Amino acid sequence: MEYNTGPDRLDDGQMKQVEAGTRKVLLLRIGGEYHAYASRCPHYQGPLAKGLLHDGRVLCPWHQSVFDAVSGDLLDPPALAALPEFKVRVADGNVYVDVPDDAKGQRAMAMAAPDSGADARTFAIIGGGAAAGAAVAALREAGYRGRIVLISQEDRWPYDRPNLSKDYLAGEAEAKWLPLRAPAFYERHGIERIHARVTSLDVGTRRIDLEGGDAMTPDAVLIASGGVPRPLTIPGGDLPGVFTLRSWSDCDRILAALEQAENVVVVGASFVGMEAASSLVHRGKHVTVVAPEATPFARTLGTTVGDTLRALHEARGVRFRLARTPVALHGDHQVERVEFDDGTTLPADLVIAGVGVRPATAFVHGVALDPDGGISVDGQFRVTPGVWAAGDVARYPEPHVGEALRIEHWRLAQQHGRAAAFAMAGAAQTGDAQVGVPFFWTVQLGLRLGFVGVGSGWTDTLVVGDPGAHDFTVYYSANDSLRAACGTRDRDLAVFAELMRTGTLPPASTLAGAEAPSLDGLL
Repeated sequence: MEYNTGPDRLDDGQMKQVEAGTRKVLLLRIGGEYHAYASRCPHYQGPLAKGLLHDGRVLCPWHQSVFDAVSGDLLDPPALAALPEFKVRVADGNVYVDVPDDAKGQRAMAMAAPDSGADARTFAIIGGGAAAGAAVAALREAGYRGRIVLISQEDRWPYDRPNLSKDYLAGEAEAKWLPLRAPAFYERHGIERIHARVTSLDVGTRRIDLEGGDAMTPDAVLIASGGVPRPLTIPGGDLPGVFTLRSWSDCDRILAALEQAENVVVVGASFVGMEAASSLVHRGKHVTVVAPEATPFARTLGTTVGDTLRALHEARGVRFRLARTPVALHGDHQVERVEFDDGTTLPADLVIAGVGVRPATAFVHGVALDPDGGISVDGQFRVTPGVWAAGDVARYPEPHVGEALRIEHWRLAQQHGRAAAFAMAGAAQTGDAQVGVPFFWTVQLGLRLGFVGVGSGWTDTLVVGDPGAHDFTVYYSANDSLRAACGTRDRDLAVFAELMRTGTLPPASTLAGAEAPSLDGLL
């Protein structure tokens, strides 16, 4: 049905949310033409009108999914689908939008149909996380019609791993919400899954050996095996009741153990550790976070953000033992207490190790691994001819700061997977892949904090706003070059992302010298 959504008043480059009957619609104007789309991001229903329209791109304010402003096509994850477009006409000074009664909130991207007769090749993706899940879909988007085999240690299709330590652990998300796509999607697009552990990949020959004796030699391989959580390598670290939190199964084991636990100790003030603390105190548990640093996140996010998050947690009952290191876990048949380097102890019915991950690359042979276990790739994520790597394992030439980096971000792993898939399919024949600006988010005790840019290598910070009121942005720089921004102001982060993407960030001194520091006017 066609609806009058108001007068013809949008200028080029403007967008707003309008009413079309009982529906909310995103209306924007670009190149002199109006376009209308579903108003919410397909990822987590972020309000797109509160995001950013720039350079023909619509950025979601919450998690920076990006859509083409002219077609509604998906350009950047974490969204997995495009925006449906509705017909628009302008008449008598008014704008009319035709929204079908059965209009959906998202649109599937066009994908090639599998056809082994047209393409007899086999592509294998090793892994079952963000990069792998993005790659299998992007291969079909790129026009690849051959066989796709996803090899994963987990007996599940890719799921929303970031949610495990957030809403799922807190009891606010149901298990049925975690899968990224329905099983029917993979069946429809001819994507197979092998549930097995890869024991060896010979990069030179592309031979993949599986636990149990099976083997295959595909025409192309993508290594997207992600990370392996680091265990607590201290006496008692293997006691029952001590957990890492990486997989869905890990989280379910923790949830089962929680029924008999009151005192929880989280070792490590990492993002997973702090999110787990947030979720468990929400469940009414007595939670203590233990970490060797004096301020959580001081090295990665700086003391302003670290102090803000610590104060938020303490206000909700989380306790901290900072500048302390656990040296042993004690218990007869189950963990009962944690011993620290100063000789003190703390009761613990359950311990979660949040001390980081290492690249899952022990099975990779025939290429020199980096000292940290990562795999160096070129600008198209190629390791050697016929072999690519993406996600947590890949050290790639980060185009926005000109450095080779390995970054463990969920959304970036999805971007890697998409870029590598297009290269594998031959849809990116020349030049480096256009990988977007890194972005991640954390949610702790109801506070959503975003981080955009490259977090390593900064030496200076500039705080704008009021961290105590949870209304702020912190800018990070080195040698007068802005590298990253973090905070609660979605628009600041979106503007930073677009300026970094287009190479138009100003010197950090320009921002620091401003009476009211802001990058908004530079777009």
